[in-house]
Amino acid sequence: MSWLSMTWAQARLNQTVLLRQRGLAFSVLVLPLFLAFVYSSGPAAGGAVAGVPAGVFAAVGAMAVVFPFSYMTIATGVVVRREERVYKRLRGTALPTSAIFAGDVVHATLVGAVQAAIILVYAIAAVGVPAPANVPLMLVAFVLGAAVFAALAIGTAGLIPNYEVAQLVALPVLFLSLLGTGMLFPLSVLPDWGQRVAEALPLTPIVTMLRVAFLGRDVAQEGAPAIGFLESFQVSAPGIGIALLWIGVGFWSTRKYFRWDPRRA
Repeated sequence: MSWLSMTWAQARLNQTVLLRQRGLAFSVLVLPLFLAFVYSSGPAAGGAVAGVPAGVFAAVGAMAVVFPFSYMTIATGVVVRREERVYKRLRGTALPTSAIFAGDVVHATLVGAVQAAIILVYAIAAVGVPAPANVPLMLVAFVLGAAVFAALAIGTAGLIPNYEVAQLVALPVLFLSLLGTGMLFPLSVLPDWGQRVAEALPLTPIVTMLRVAFLGRDVAQEGAPAIGFLESFQVSAPGIGIALLWIGVGFWSTRKYFRWDPRRA
């Protein structure tokens, strides 16, 4: 088998494991769509933000809600396979370590991509979101979002003792991610230092890049002035840097804490 075939086989295995855990499957597959629809049509959708209808502004950012759930998918799957000694058996086969991790990431990314596409179709059809002004930046934002939360999921899985705790750990990640993007309440109610911390959380730069890519505006500036194609990448550079930093944190944590054997062994 080729490396791609082995990676795809791992991704299919992940989907099988996910569907067998009905509670987790519901949380991962349905809850992101529910949160996105509520956020883009609830109280946050009234009025105008950054020179555009608030519903449009909210719906664009809501597409990023899939990434914290990707974290939940990967982290829980890694813990389950480690504790059931699946990883230990896989390491005794010809399957490369890179294919094992790639299968985890590919599965979660494909699930997130389908969910983001559903949210986007809803946002365009029901909320009136325009076509993205900068498609390459939109793709960069999605790839970075998937990479950030995949790296953090694998990096923190070694600290999680069992399946039940894995789901509990995912909740603070989801809460902090949504808090940083202003989906739970406006960031303006936080003190200045709180706003700076929120802007440095993993999901916040991804949401900002998506809004810049779709709206063609510098949403971080007063009045959100319109910007061109290259300017979109320029204003997104700090966010890209923050995302790469979080990926680095995930890799560091993986090297330090990841283990193949069950923690109870």
